Amino acid sequence: MSAAASKKAANLLFQQACESYFDDEFEKAESQYTQAIAADSTVGDYYLKRARTRVKLDNADGAASDAQKAARLLVDKSDQLRQYFRALHMHGELASGLKQYDDATESLRKAATINPSHEGIKALLEKVEPLTTPKPAPAASEPDVGSAGAAAAAAAARAKVRHEWYQTDDSITLEVFIKRVQKDAASVEFEDRSVALSIKMATGSENNYEFEPLQHSIVPGESSFEVLSTKIEIRMKKAKAGLKWDHLEETDAQQATRLGLASSRKGVSWDAIASDAEKETKLKPSEQGINELFQNIYRDADEDTRRAMLKSYIESNGTSLSTDWTSVSKGPVETLPPTDAVAKPFNR
Repeated sequence: MSAAASKKAANLLFQQACESYFDDEFEKAESQYTQAIAADSTVGDYYLKRARTRVKLDNADGAASDAQKAARLLVDKSDQLRQYFRALHMHGELASGLKQYDDATESLRKAATINPSHEGIKALLEKVEPLTTPKPAPAASEPDVGSAGAAAAAAAARAKVRHEWYQTDDSITLEVFIKRVQKDAASVEFEDRSVALSIKMATGSENNYEFEPLQHSIVPGESSFEVLSTKIEIRMKKAKAGLKWDHLEETDAQQATRLGLASSRKGVSWDAIASDAEKETKLKPSEQGINELFQNIYRDADEDTRRAMLKSYIESNGTSLSTDWTSVSKGPVETLPPTDAVAKPFNR
């Protein structure tokens, strides 16, 4: 097979893998991404998407390796700075969770160069940097980070575009105010918890704007965008209809907490969840004993039980708590209102 034919076959397999991923067929998607990589191992995005899939399959080692390979392939591609940043960020999170602190810190520092204001990166760096092996200062003659570094500096200097958003029961609409953009010059990439807008300028450069992580999940395959004369309108399908979003993106506190949970499975704390819940509603004396019981169950539970408790509690908006992962893992957990009460959408 010629090189051109191999690349074409790889791209077809890649598209099929993306469709399998969005259909939650993660094992099938991983196999298709692997076939795409076998046909063409020069595309960083193939490795990045397989890394994301392996996270879903709880294969942290494989995901970390893929994210690192993706970063190496993307480092000198200034037109793919967004993917390069994601690869570094993902590898930093995964390597931290695997206690590979030196590798995690190296990737996170590079990611921080691209986006110095990213709170999640800063929070994770503060956690892993003290755990790294001390290294001598680099020699003055060492080369700089190359073209990616220059692109990173430009990205960091660029101000965030003005935007507004609003919501309905079923969707989020994001309006990005940029005038006179050609329809074929804009593209939008949707993922579970992020949306990225790319605009090719007349000068040949590319402006990238990312909104991540979103506060809640969306359905990428049912999201779309439209280029208008004064703005770009991005419509995102909510993964959970009727769920009210208080913010477009996760707050700094929410993100730091999530990163802390993701970096170590043993670090999940039911006490922290209980504390957040108590801020919203004061427990009665009779309820305090129940709350303490839940904490004790969580502390002594195995990993599947903990996952079930977290997923059921969060997805049901605090109205359900299950310890059966086999049942909970099959789909979203419904909100269960108290007896004689009716659950209504937030805006009714």
